[in-house]
Formats: sequence, C-alpha cells, structure tokens
Amino acid sequence: MKHLYQLLLLLSSLTALPATAQNWRPFRPNGDVHAFRGTSADTVLTLRLDSAGVHGTDSVYYFNRIMRRTGSFAWQKARNNQFGQQLRYTPATRTYVLFWDGGPDTGLSLSYALVLKPFARVGDTWSSFFTDYGLTTTLVSRGTMMLDGVQDSVATFRAGNNPGVLVVLSKNNGLVSGPADLRFGVPAARQLTLARRPAPAGLSYYNPLTLLNLQLGDELGYQYTQFTSNPIGCGSGNVLRRILMRQLTADSLTYICQEQSRTVYSGAPGCVPASTTVSPVSRVRMSASLRTGQWRGSSSDRLSPLRAPLLSYAYQQLPFNAVLMGYPVVSNRPGGACSGPAALQTEVLYNRTGIGYTPGLDALNQQTLSAPGVGFVRDLEYQLTYTRRTSSGTLQTCGSRTDFATLLPTRAARAAATFQLYPNPAGSSATLTLAGPARTATTVRLLDALGRTAGTWPLAAGQTAMVLPLQALAAGMYVVEVQAIGERPQHLRLQLEK
Repeated sequence: MKHLYQLLLLLSSLTALPATAQNWRPFRPNGDVHAFRGTSADTVLTLRLDSAGVHGTDSVYYFNRIMRRTGSFAWQKARNNQFGQQLRYTPATRTYVLFWDGGPDTGLSLSYALVLKPFARVGDTWSSFFTDYGLTTTLVSRGTMMLDGVQDSVATFRAGNNPGVLVVLSKNNGLVSGPADLRFGVPAARQLTLARRPAPAGLSYYNPLTLLNLQLGDELGYQYTQFTSNPIGCGSGNVLRRILMRQLTADSLTYICQEQSRTVYSGAPGCVPASTTVSPVSRVRMSASLRTGQWRGSSSDRLSPLRAPLLSYAYQQLPFNAVLMGYPVVSNRPGGACSGPAALQTEVLYNRTGIGYTPGLDALNQQTLSAPGVGFVRDLEYQLTYTRRTSSGTLQTCGSRTDFATLLPTRAARAAATFQLYPNPAGSSATLTLAGPARTATTVRLLDALGRTAGTWPLAAGQTAMVLPLQALAAGMYVVEVQAIGERPQHLRLQLEK
C-alpha cells in the first residue's frame, strides 16, 4: 500500500512538471516524444518514457516497448528501447542511470548501466558498467549549445578511456547524443543525436494539424484495386471523400466528411458476376488529440490516419495474435502522385510459432503510408490519386476528377441529372427536359432573384418535356424549381436575356 501511494504521488507530480524545468533529466517523464537521428540524416527514431514507479527512494521510469529484429525479416517483442529498458534517478546522489535490462535488482551481471552525474564537477570520475566490467565515466566539460534554434546548457561525459564514447546531456531538453542500444563499451559505437527538441506527440512528427490539414469542401479521391490471385483481377473502383465540417479546439481536431464509392466487378473466372455497385453516401467522423496525436474513429476505416501515430518500432496489439508496428520517421520515403513524401509508415506483423513476428504474405501484407497534409496515401489495395485542397487560401488540384465524376454529386449536379434547360441563356422561351418520364404529377415554378414566383406550370405524370413561356418577363437571373409530389424540389439557374 505504501508503494502504491508513492507511485500515485510520483505520477501526479510528473503530470504537473513544466517542460522548461527538466533539471538535467535525460528523458522527460511526462510522455513527451524524444527524437534522434542515426547514421542516416533522413531517418528519425522516436521514443518516450511511458510509465513510472518508485523503488525505495529511487524514481524509476520505463521506456515504451518496441519490436526488435531477430533475423532478416522476423521480429520479437522487446522491453529494450534505443537507450535501454529504464531510467533511474537517485535523489541522494542526484544521479541518473540508464539500464539496458531491468536495473540493479535483476541479478544479471551481463547488463549495461550508463551512469550520468550532471551535478558533478568537471573532471570527476565514476564507474559505469558494460557486461561484466566497469568503465570509467568522466564529466569532461560544461557549456552551451543551440538545440533546434534554442540555446541550452549542456554537460559532456566520456564513457571509457580515450577516445571512449561521448555522451551529451542538456539541462532542459534531455539527452543530446548517446550510444545506440546503450553499447558504450564497444569500439566505434553507433551514435544517436537529437533530431528536434522533445515535445508532446501532438506537437511532434505526429501533429494532427500537420498530418491531415483540410478545409471545408476539400476532396480526397482514392483508387481501389481488390487484391486477388486472379491475373485478370476481380474488382476495382474509386472512393471519394468531401469535408463537411472541420472543428478545431484548444486540445482536439475533428473532421466530418461525406464518402461514396463505386466498384466495378469484372466477372472474371473465380470472381463474382460482372456488375457495378455504387454505395450510398455515408458520413465519416475523424478526431485527434492535439497533445497525444492519437486519432479516433471507426476501426474499419482504412482511409483515415488512425494508424499513423505509432512511435518507431512501437507496437499495438491486434486480434489473432498480430501486432501493428510503427516505423521510424523517414523524410524522403516515397509517397504518392498527389502527396509529398510519406514520412509515417505502419505495418501489421503476424506471430509465427518458432519464428517470431513477420509481415503477412499476399492479402495479409498490410503496410500503410501517410504523408503530411493528406494523411493516408496508400496500402495494398487503396492509393490516393486525386486531391482538391485549399492551401494558403489557394485552391489546388492534383489528379483528375473524371473517375469520381458520379460520386458525391453537388446539388447543381443532381439537378442537372434530373432535368435540363435550353437554351440557357434564354430569350422568349426555354425548354425543360426531364431525364426520364415524370413518375407522378409535378409542379414547375419560376422564381425571380427575390424568390418570388414569376410563373407556375403543371407537368403531368409520364411527360418528359415542356416549354416555359418567358416573353412577358424582364431580363435577369431566375431559378427554375421542379418538384414532384412527395419528393424534394430540384433547382437550376436560368439566365433570361432580352
């Protein structure tokens, strides 16, 4: 009970900790995302501390768990992130220790423990531990450094004898550089360096406002190709989305959009009979936290960025003993024809007994790519091929809307599909033509610019056309309204010239 009370007290204090008062902590304990570059400048590894506890008088922080390679293509779950499994702070000595495994209480003699004493004097030495031997660690210098455009105080340590491994720690932004996989005891250890200052996930690479930035009326169109072993293919089609609502609050972003799809089935051997289906118009809701970057929506929605905010190699458990894994952020990963680079990628891995977790084959190969601005870009069956977006006040279009012409018709388009007027502009008369015989008695009204009725004519059931007399009317803009009994009225504009 005593330990539970201490844990609750610690977590309460962590959530209230100001981001600017980190007190030389290598990693922020409030869930902020830390980002590091390795040997490749365009690849960024992201990680964070995602839980905390106490052990005696020590504060103990645990890194988020990840998937690690076990071979050329298999993965396994691991508690060890890029800098180990846990971070401990001993207040009596003001010492931080990064442990590769479970800390000093596991009884393992072949673990790694990198000891950092940022409050020591320059020149002070102490021991860190790599496998079964100690390595002298020295505070070699103090100074200042520009980190992502902000100046901060830094302390530089050397683990091992010259040249050893240099570790740089900043006062307010945590670890600046250190050995990957905490391998500070090997020659030429691979170094990870800070890519950007720590920030909540919603303000980092997983910022919802950056990932999906759309305005009212914006459209996204996707091409669909059903995966099949049939060389001819069984089905293909298109999906169109249009933004109906965008709501931005201090802590959340919400979109509501219309969606409609059209699928053409080939009727090839082994497939369903040839046909074309058009789905009814539906509404899709997507919302995201601006702090955590997490999206909420239907789990069956493959076109929303619901799978995007997974940290590097972090995983989420799925049914049937599968996991969804995030990849590092890659600034030049190929995206699509109507997007920039797909910086974010996730993949589903399946547990195979005796082998580990591996990517699926054929239809089970589920990789999803997301790009800034448009979110979802492509997976095995869907890819973004058309966008109409407002950016910096300018309407920009990519791709052709031809394949989506019959989807989500506007009011004018629906009216045009119901009836037509010609000539338009008109003179003394105009001819109204229906797309098909009127199913029931219909009323045709002519409305002027003020909405007043300028003429009314009946249209009998079965009739397909009628002439509207206009010679007694003044020139100007009018609206022709066609309303069948029991149906909503349809409208088209008519320009009258004299």
